[in-house]
Amino acid sequence: MTHKIVTLVLVIAAAISGVSSAKANDSVNVNSNIYLSSGSEFNFKVFMNKKAKRFVKKNNDEWATFNNVVRLYNNQTGSFLNLSDTDKVEFSNAVASINTKLAKMNSRESQLWLKKVDVTEKVFNFLWSNKIEEKPLENIYEIPAISLEATVGR
Repeated sequence: MTHKIVTLVLVIAAAISGVSSAKANDSVNVNSNIYLSSGSEFNFKVFMNKKAKRFVKKNNDEWATFNNVVRLYNNQTGSFLNLSDTDKVEFSNAVASINTKLAKMNSRESQLWLKKVDVTEKVFNFLWSNKIEEKPLENIYEIPAISLEATVGR
């Protein structure tokens, strides 16, 4: 009797976990991060290419600028921090047009993406404005060479 109950509990648990994992795989996970990082960057591209195809084609330069800056942040932090002021302004303009498009879409998912894009811009602006300037080394220390010759024993 207890064997049947244990088997029944295991079957129900497997069915419940299978349903929840199917739901997670069917939808794009918008809630994973508060800003666009490596994983959510791709999900945002998929969302925009599905839901805002015309915007992506019409504003191709702005869309490319936005994606390039996010890609730099994720892959090459040094290059991201050294972007020119012109590139930063272009990024801000791209964010403004993307935010306008997302605000007009009026779906729950687009509103979540709108918040992420907004937070992403704020994080990037914070990093750019608080970047530590590189300073030349004032004191260079010479490291003495260590001899690895075997010492002669007694």
